[in-house]
Order: sequence, then structure tokens, then C-alpha cells
Amino acid sequence: MGMSYFKKLFNIIGFQVGWWACVLGVQNGYSYLGPVVISIFLITHLALNKGNRGEIVFIETVGILGTLVDTAFLLTSLITYHGLTFSYFAPFWIIAMWLGFSATINHSLAWLDGKWIFSFFLGAIFGPLSYIAGLKFGAVDFQISFFSITILAAVWGITVPFIFYLNKMIVVKK
Repeated sequence: MGMSYFKKLFNIIGFQVGWWACVLGVQNGYSYLGPVVISIFLITHLALNKGNRGEIVFIETVGILGTLVDTAFLLTSLITYHGLTFSYFAPFWIIAMWLGFSATINHSLAWLDGKWIFSFFLGAIFGPLSYIAGLKFGAVDFQISFFSITILAAVWGITVPFIFYLNKMIVVKK
């Protein structure tokens, strides 16, 4: 087991710990817990991976994209977010999740690169499941209906392959 294996394992576990810290932090009134944990994950991730400037720009870009996506969900009343929110913007903890997720694209999720249809279906399935989990833990509210799940599935189904496309445009492979 070499350093590459360790970095991928850290990437998988680090993001999952960050995701849970976000959701459980909001559930328990500690909205800043998740963003702090994700920040530690990202700093460590970038240190382990020698801080590829392209990856840093990519993470920032996906953070902006994710903010727009979840802000659109908020403004259309598809989803209500709990925890600290910034008036008309998605809350910082959900933005932190997007930043953490983006750090998995070149590492633990690199196997999805170029698999456009598969990445569409994984996004369409696991995107809505993440929001349903957030609902069950009290981090978000939304009406589970055919309409809401279809919107979430379509948005995530398109977004995941688009993130891989952005990655190809931004990140310089080593």
C-alpha cells in the first residue's frame, strides 16, 4: 500500500466525514462544524496532492457552480435549508459540501472520468438521495414528490458530467 492508496482513502473518508459533519452540525445547531471540517479536509487534501493550481481553481469553480445550483433550489422554494443562511444564497455548509465534493473528482471519483452516461445516472440517483438524507437528519426541508425528485435527479444528472467536463477544461493533469 503506497502513498497513492493512502491519498485516495483519505479523499473518500475525508469527504464523507465532512458531509456528515455538515448535516449533523446543522441538526445539532452547530452550522459551522461542517465548513470547519471540510476546510481541514481541503487543506490536508491540497497539501497531500501538492496543491495543483488547476485543481484549486477547479474546486473554487465547482464551489461557485454549487452555490448557484443550491441557491436556485432555495429561491424557487424547492428546498429550505436550516442552519446559518446568507439571505438569498445557499448556506455556507452546503457550499462547503460542494467544495469537498469537487476535491473527490480527480481522486476517489477519477474512475468516472469520461463515463458520461454512468456519471449522469450516478448523479441522478445519489444527488436526490443526499437531499433525502439531509431531510431525514433535519438539515433541509422539501416535499418529496415526483416533481421534486425529478428536478433534483435532472439537475444532478446533468451537473455531475458537467463537473467532469469542467475538470478537463481547468485542471492540468500531472
